Formats: sequence, C-alpha cells, structure tokens
Amino acid sequence: MGHSAEKLFETRFEKGIEIVYRTKSIDGEERQLNQKRLSDATKAVIAAVLKREPTQEELLGIVPIVVSGKKASR
Repeated sequence: MGHSAEKLFETRFEKGIEIVYRTKSIDGEERQLNQKRLSDATKAVIAAVLKREPTQEELLGIVPIVVSGKKASR
C-alpha cells in the first residue's frame, strides 16, 4: 500500500527546511535569472500540489489556492 502525501512530507522534512541566503548582493542579469528560477520553482511546486497549472490570480495571491477533492480534517 502507498503512503499518504502528508505522511511522506512529514517524514522527509521532520527536521525542518533549511534556507540559505546569499552573503553578497547580485545585480543585473544574474539577479533576473535567479528571480526567474525562483518563480519557476514556486510555480512547479504549486502545480504539483494542485495537480494542475495554477492560475495567474492564484500565483499573485489574488484568490486563495484551494486543493479540490480533499476535505479538511479537524
């Protein structure tokens, strides 16, 4: 039997997620390239969670991102 996505996520990231920031600032084309890569990665993660491409409004935060087909457990 397969494991639930939530259980796999908890197992993989139980120790947290480490974020490393640059120590020196970047300018010009390198900055634009880094922003594009971050944007693409964020879009890919949201698309994987939703199992569809997110709308522009969802990416901009205008409308909430809702995963359909699952009920919230409380």
